[in-house]
Amino acid sequence: MGLGKTFTNSIVREIGRNYGKAISNSLLGDKHSTPHRLVGSTAIDRKRGRIYQNDLDKAIKKFEIKGFQATFNQALNIHSEYFELVDEANTDGTIDLNELLFLVKSSKLAIPTLRRAKSALLDYDKQDFADKVDAKITDISDFIKTLNTSLDVNKLPEVKFNSIAALFGLLSLFGLDRVYFSPKKIKSYLIAFIGLFFISSVYNGMKDDMEDLTYYLFVPGTISLWYFLWYNRKKDGGYWGYRRIKKKQKAFNSLAIELKELLEDYTSLL
Repeated sequence: MGLGKTFTNSIVREIGRNYGKAISNSLLGDKHSTPHRLVGSTAIDRKRGRIYQNDLDKAIKKFEIKGFQATFNQALNIHSEYFELVDEANTDGTIDLNELLFLVKSSKLAIPTLRRAKSALLDYDKQDFADKVDAKITDISDFIKTLNTSLDVNKLPEVKFNSIAALFGLLSLFGLDRVYFSPKKIKSYLIAFIGLFFISSVYNGMKDDMEDLTYYLFVPGTISLWYFLWYNRKKDGGYWGYRRIKKKQKAFNSLAIELKELLEDYTSLL
């Protein structure tokens, strides 16, 4: 039995706080770290190519006023399906920005539909039913408001490019960049040793007036080119991995700011 069947309003607010704090913590990182959750497609917006994205989308689109009991039941179902999505966003133990953004946008569809249901129930002179639907609206509103209060985007990691990193970008031709970007990994020093061996081979070749240059350059040169042209560009831990992290962090920061602005604008209307 999911959250949509078992929650109370206090649980709703607690989950909003936990989700907001979890994202706030994941926004923090050091200069070499990958963002806690990278920007990607959300798991709960999953039914691409079909009529409905999920059961909430289906419940909202199929909603119609047709007698007070049916209208009331539909309202309860919309509320339940919304919080099922809230629960599902954390099924893997983490929440990402896309999932929260999707939940906020979904609430902007769910709340107006519930308000339509409430208005219809008042027209049917069913005040008690209307009050219950109003409580469901409050649940979703409180979740969004608490999420907004708990989400802090004032400490986003900087994405400014480090000038020292640019220097090690040049040194990546010889595999020396990993000593700076991944100093705790033994592999970094092995790759650097091969790069230094290549430099030494070039020096020895020049010292010997380039006699038998192939002997000096072929093996270490091939390894260095393989590292620079393929391995370093595909794997994390070096200069190009650092660039990818900065690019992802920039997108991560932009999405966090977008989410916060959407929450601020929306909560002012609730």
